[in-house]
Amino acid sequence: MADKQNFSRRVPVSKKYLSTRFQALHLSPSNFTQHMKTSTVYGVVVDMPMAPTVLTTLACYINGAANLYFSNGRDYSGAAQRYPGVVQAARVFVTNAANYIENLKPVTNFELPAGSVHYAYILTTGGIYRLELDSSTSVGTPEERIFKNLYHRLMNELRGAQLKDQAAGIDPSAAVQK
Repeated sequence: MADKQNFSRRVPVSKKYLSTRFQALHLSPSNFTQHMKTSTVYGVVVDMPMAPTVLTTLACYINGAANLYFSNGRDYSGAAQRYPGVVQAARVFVTNAANYIENLKPVTNFELPAGSVHYAYILTTGGIYRLELDSSTSVGTPEERIFKNLYHRLMNELRGAQLKDQAAGIDPSAAVQK
């Protein structure tokens, strides 16, 4: 029971994490107009408590870019440049996110989640919308389950890419800076 109480507390985060997350949330839609054929959605940023001391942010965009930022300031970036599966999963996820903004209101407060709640910020040309998802249960609408499955698929692609990079001795931070 003590673990569950600790898990619901706010996770300490680094300044680098907050800065990177801010940039991910405020990336201009003008960077993606060539990829936005039928939708005004250009990105999704999902904040996920992963453990009592770790918060992870998944930032993905309509062009297939997908990066992970961790509350300690570390990140995993650039996998979309090397792995087509990451690009495909990111595009499917972002494109599908357009189905969820109809009943949401735009937000201007980008608080971090605690406990088992994940916040998905859907970035559109008309504003940013927040979808709250409870990760501790499979209960939810069929649409919410699809949304969760899509970002879990993307997370699995990123994890596979990370393992391949590690096996190949690729340092993702060095690869991105080239």
